[in-house]
Amino acid sequence: MRITTAITSFHLIASAAAFTLHHVVSYPQKNISSKCSRTQKSNNNVSSSYLTMAANDDMNSNVAELTSALARIDKQWDKRESTRPSQMQGWTKLILEQDEDKTSAASTNNGQSEFVYLLEPESTPSMIIMFLGGAGLGQFPHIAYNSLLTSLSRKLNAAIVTAPYPLSLDHFSLSKTAGESLRKAIVQCEENGNYSPNLPKFYLGHSLGSKLLAIALAASGVRDVQGVGFMSYNNFGFKDTLSMVKGFADDLNGNGGFGGMGMSGINLDQILDFAGEAVNMLGFEFTPDPVTMDRIIEMKYNDDLQQKTRLFTFDDDDLDSSAGFVNACSKGSSPHSLSISKSQGNHLAPVFLKFGLDDLDLPEEAKPFVDDAVNGFQSASFGDETAMNEAVDEIVNWIMGKEPSRPARIAAAVEKDS
Repeated sequence: MRITTAITSFHLIASAAAFTLHHVVSYPQKNISSKCSRTQKSNNNVSSSYLTMAANDDMNSNVAELTSALARIDKQWDKRESTRPSQMQGWTKLILEQDEDKTSAASTNNGQSEFVYLLEPESTPSMIIMFLGGAGLGQFPHIAYNSLLTSLSRKLNAAIVTAPYPLSLDHFSLSKTAGESLRKAIVQCEENGNYSPNLPKFYLGHSLGSKLLAIALAASGVRDVQGVGFMSYNNFGFKDTLSMVKGFADDLNGNGGFGGMGMSGINLDQILDFAGEAVNMLGFEFTPDPVTMDRIIEMKYNDDLQQKTRLFTFDDDDLDSSAGFVNACSKGSSPHSLSISKSQGNHLAPVFLKFGLDDLDLPEEAKPFVDDAVNGFQSASFGDETAMNEAVDEIVNWIMGKEPSRPARIAAAVEKDS
């Protein structure tokens, strides 16, 4: 429970405090070949960077320690993947090719190779699921959402494509970049990986990832998509998100620190007060802000899209904005055409990680920190496996054309389940 609280708080702080994050951590990664790659690429360095919140020295060092631990897991994954036999199944890093020149890799604004993570089933895929994760965790989707996405791939014989994205207040830009990465990946798999263009395609998002997909779909229309799934759709404003983080900080202070992960020295109240003052003085807000986003949904998320969309909500989720999404879809000339399901769990129900420390092959200098982080245990888990499995079953049923196991009703305002 304490570790789960820590990862929940990390997810919230990452989403809320992007404007104060400045410390960049990067490391080299080898590119992995998949059958969607034209040729195997090697000796390219892909920098995976993320920003850590800074308002005082103690905060900077402690948060850097936490995010560095996540990056170490990612780096170790990449190391193991580089030596994995090509016939073994698992996540691969698909380097995206430029549209103009299919023999070279696409690049981001800072000159680094653009990539997605790809999970392929053992046999020829029956469908493709394009996934975007939540803020912070969405930068490591192959780790944070591995259990969820691997289960979906196995149960549905689906290829999974997920685009990592950094923290930013500009959700328009994130949506455009991530959506374009997903599009390029599908084209590349069809051209180089013998994927049929007729494979059913589904979009699936969690939290902020759902908002980013909604922006992209509202801008482009239905196009070639069989279904759209939004888990814990989130459209909170910056100040509202800070208030929610402050609530978690108060809970943490009453329970011995940052989830028992050696982070008790962080004065979160001080940091969040500072962030709140900055928001008031400088007018920081996500773009689009909640009102603008609702207007976009009202005007552009048409009935064709709504009929393809399933909202996945959770019993104990205080960060869910599905009611606002339903309201926006209902303000047109006719009632909304969305389907809505409810499952057990909280905002992070789709996130479950389990690993053994011996599997990580950590350097000696990192072992004391990791040992403290898990209170001496030789394995660690994050999240609620039962809730995650229930979410998997709901998603599988939806893709197979079934009605929600436990339908949820959200009317003009907010209506409780019947």
